[in-house]
Amino acid sequence: RAIADDVLPSVFISLVPRRIMESTRGREVASLVKGLVDQHGSTARIMNVWGVGSRRSVEELKESVSTLVEEYYVEGELEEAVRCVRELGMPHFGHEVVKRAVYRAIEKGEKEMRMALSLLKELQKTQVMDHVQLTKGMMRAVAGLPDLSLDVPAAPERLKNLADWLAFEDLVSPSFEQAVQRKAQQGRGAPLTVEAVHMHAVFVAEEYLVCESGRDAAQSIEELGAGDLTPELVCKILTVSMDKPARERDMLCALVSSLVQRGAVESSQAEAGVDLLLKQLDDLLIDVPKAVEYMAAIIAHFLEDQAIPESFLASAPLVAGAERGAKIQELVGSHLKLPLPITAFKRKVRAVLDDFFANPECREAEDQLAALKDARFGHEVVKRILVLSLEKKNAEREMASVLLSALTRVYGSEQFFEGFIRALRGIDDLALDTPTVCPVLANFIARAIADDVLPSVFISLVPRRIMESTRGREVASLVKGLVDQHGSTAR
Repeated sequence: RAIADDVLPSVFISLVPRRIMESTRGREVASLVKGLVDQHGSTARIMNVWGVGSRRSVEELKESVSTLVEEYYVEGELEEAVRCVRELGMPHFGHEVVKRAVYRAIEKGEKEMRMALSLLKELQKTQVMDHVQLTKGMMRAVAGLPDLSLDVPAAPERLKNLADWLAFEDLVSPSFEQAVQRKAQQGRGAPLTVEAVHMHAVFVAEEYLVCESGRDAAQSIEELGAGDLTPELVCKILTVSMDKPARERDMLCALVSSLVQRGAVESSQAEAGVDLLLKQLDDLLIDVPKAVEYMAAIIAHFLEDQAIPESFLASAPLVAGAERGAKIQELVGSHLKLPLPITAFKRKVRAVLDDFFANPECREAEDQLAALKDARFGHEVVKRILVLSLEKKNAEREMASVLLSALTRVYGSEQFFEGFIRALRGIDDLALDTPTVCPVLANFIARAIADDVLPSVFISLVPRRIMESTRGREVASLVKGLVDQHGSTAR
């Protein structure tokens, strides 16, 4: 059941110490698990493994949420509604409660909107729902606003009011109100303005700091369709970072890098965005005395992450002025010698992986990587495993695939997604040393799909410009052949 719920990886049994699984009862457990997982229609069977009444599919959960929300607006029993949410026993599904409660309140009117506010406040106060789920639920509500407006013309104004109330209670970022306003304008086909792009950038930045979801941020930016105004969006995200503590500044730099890797922002647009920020340095210094230092750290981060070209640094004196430009160049140079956190992390990862390939103890490598305690750089671990495996033999590549599956206990799905994309982005350079890079990466991707490390539609989610290259098309074709082939999981 835990495998069906993605709590454990599909290869869990192979990761258990051999001395346990080779005992009589260990072999019996392994055989029974294999039978349950392999059986035709296994997901339905496994979900009912404790009896028919125990199954809680997504559809059933949504129905339960709809019922409790409707009863709350009819009966008005706040404590009962909170109890029902708690008894769902699905804290990761809280965003659905938020979305349903908000939509029904908007459909009903002012009284129910006040009731929705009370419910969301109480769920936070009693810790039945965390801030991340509340934020995700509100983001989903904003995303669905154009459709809701077709049935409820007053929906934009009502959602804007609710977002304002929640921001006043310090439950969501004030940027939600602006996001609602922009979404409403978008639904009416209003032209995109610089002001609207800035509003959206603030919204994306603030919500990323809460949810740390690069996928949601990339999707939100792609839906915005800023086009030629994308550099303004990048510049505004970085401007927001200037007022933040060091960790959050680093997070927002990582967000821009992630957007470039995911294809939501072109490298040239990121470069133009940093250029715009440099031009605003005089104004920034009024409110942020350390703006020059922060600017240097941003540029160093992007150079290290290859989000902007190395040649960009040479233009700093021309854009920011000779004195400040020279200072930025000096500071960037010192940053790159520190080394940066990502550089130090890469070195530690390389050491762990070198030991792993020399002495393949999967659990030990997993523990050492987890001990590095920076899940935000998980994509670098994934990419490094793939790149190092290119020069290895098949037996070592198999070990690498097992390690990737084991690391699902350490890193979230987004880190695997981005790690594979980063490897694919460098496929032409990798091919110089490893001519067989396409079939090797295709094998890793197909195996990761079979192990539920990557989604089955992974190839369709990779930025188009990567997959439309000659080698990108070759990888896509090979992955499709492996996945579609009869008995592909075994293969």
